[in-house]
Order: sequence, then C-alpha cells, then structure tokens
Amino acid sequence: MTAATTIRTGPVTGPPAIDVRGLTKRYGRRTVVQNLDITVPAGVVAGFVGPNGAGKTTTLRMLLGLVRPTAGGGTVLGEPLRAPEDFLPRCGALIEGPALYPGLSGRRNLHSLAVLAGQDPAIADDVLDQVGLAGRADDAYRTYSLGMKQRLGIGAALLSDPDLLVLDEPTNGLDPAGIRQMRDLVRSLAEAPPGERQRARTVLVSSHLLAEIEQICDWLIVLEKGRLAYQGPTASFMASTGSRVELRPESPDALGMLADLVAGLGLPCERAGDRVLVEIRPAAATDPAGDARPAPEPALAAVNRAAHANGITLVEMTWRQASLEDRYRDLVEVTAGGAQ
Repeated sequence: MTAATTIRTGPVTGPPAIDVRGLTKRYGRRTVVQNLDITVPAGVVAGFVGPNGAGKTTTLRMLLGLVRPTAGGGTVLGEPLRAPEDFLPRCGALIEGPALYPGLSGRRNLHSLAVLAGQDPAIADDVLDQVGLAGRADDAYRTYSLGMKQRLGIGAALLSDPDLLVLDEPTNGLDPAGIRQMRDLVRSLAEAPPGERQRARTVLVSSHLLAEIEQICDWLIVLEKGRLAYQGPTASFMASTGSRVELRPESPDALGMLADLVAGLGLPCERAGDRVLVEIRPAAATDPAGDARPAPEPALAAVNRAAHANGITLVEMTWRQASLEDRYRDLVEVTAGGAQ
C-alpha cells in the first residue's frame, strides 16, 4: 500500500472552513455523535473516515443544516452553524446518493437544478466536462451506470462553484474501475477549476474505504463510535505507525541466529515460518519514552550488514509499508483497550 498522496502544498492561511465544538446528536437514549470538536482548514482535502455506523453521515448532516444538533455549535465557512442559510449558498453536497430525474438527460437535469437555484444554466456544460460526462450529456439519466450517476450527482453539487464540497461515501457500490475514476475526480475537484479560481475550495469526503482516503486526502478526521479518535494531517497520522520487514535466509537453520541479530540491533521481531518479521518505525516517530525510533532504510541496511558479517545470506527482504487501514486498526484497538 502506498502512503497518502498529498495533492496540495497545505491548508490555506486564514479561518478554517469548518470549526465546531461539542457537536452531539442524540435520538432518544441513543447517542449517535458525542462531543465532537472538528477543525478543517480551508483549502484541504479532508477525509472523514470510520466504519459504517460510526456517525459520519449524521455529522455531515449536522454540518449542512439538515439535522439540528442536540448540543454544540461553531462555524462553517465563517458563519454560525445554527444559521445554515448564511453558508449553504457557498456549499455543495452529495449525501447518500443523487436524486435526479430518470427520464431527463444529464444536461437537462443540471439545467433544471441551475434554474431552480437561480443560477445560469449555461454552467452545466462546464460542469459536465469537469465530471467527465460531456460525451453522455444528452443521454437519459436512467441509462447511466452507477458511477456515472454518482458523478452527475457531484456535478449537481458543483453548479454553485462551492467553497466547501461535501461528499458522503461517493464510492459506495462502485466496482474497482469506478472507484479509481471517482478517486481521480475528487483529486481534480480540489484543484483550481478552469477560470483561475482564486479562493480556496475545501473538499470533505467521507468513506469507510480507508485505502481510497489514504490516496487523496491531506487532512484526516477519524471517527469511532460517534467519538473523535484523531484529526490532523494525514502524514502525521501515518508517521505514528511503521512498517514490517520480512526477512528470509537462504538456510532455514539460520532463522534463530538471524532473529538474535535483529533483536541485538534493538528491533522488535518474531519468527514466522521460514522468515523473521521485523517491526520498523519511521524516524519522525517516538516511542512512549520519547526515544527516536529507527528510520526504515538505515535499519534495513544495518540488518543486511549484520547478516552478511555472520555468514547469513538473505534471499528475501520485503518491506511492507503500513497503510492507513493498519494505523486505523491500531488506533481502534488502543481506544477499545482504554475504554475497558
């Protein structure tokens, strides 16, 4: 798994796009979202992740004024959360799938929505091109594939050229090719569209597919059972985890000596079948005592030299970089352990 792909140089200086405190939603005795403090800098692509049922959609609905919070408040695009009429004209959203007219073409659907919103219908052609549907603009919506329907729904959210674009599980139900196309689309939406857009656009995309979020987001919000588990740069989240190296010696008889050599270098390891598994942490990370952990490349080089010096020939040295999913699983396990 590759590390997160940063598609921006960083957040735009200025007020955050979203800044809420104590956000809570209860339905009777059931608390769906509990005391969330969320800050999303302007100009980032923010991933909102967590398993199904973690409270992601409910939180997005509160941020968009579709659901009234039980408690908490804050601002969206600098306007009070409890006055959605002041910020919604600058927002675009796709929540739980698009609702469009099956018998109308993609172009006619967007024309109708633009007229209803008091916008220039002529913008529809630019939007269709932006979401990759220019070639199917005059085909009926009902003939579109699921991925195309999702993209047209995003197109509807783009009609107002929003400063904040909110996408709720845009890859749900898509096949691998559709997921890849959606990933590329989200990347492009975070960049300045034609016309030299001067103000920052913030994209907030929720998903339970962590591998996808890892590749498109430079800011991360992790939700677990309605509670905030992490928020901040994706790179910082990943820096607190490491990678695993699999070492296989030419002779199985050398496994014990190889494990001892690795342990002698201060690297956690274990034997597994015909290989030794080594845990390596990035140099930027520190252990609970505050000591720096070894960087992957120097640690691998040290292992290789030690093995060679002791007559051990390595026929395999496989470095498996930890993924966002690995880091998320570790975080959830720690959170669950602390709650016991």
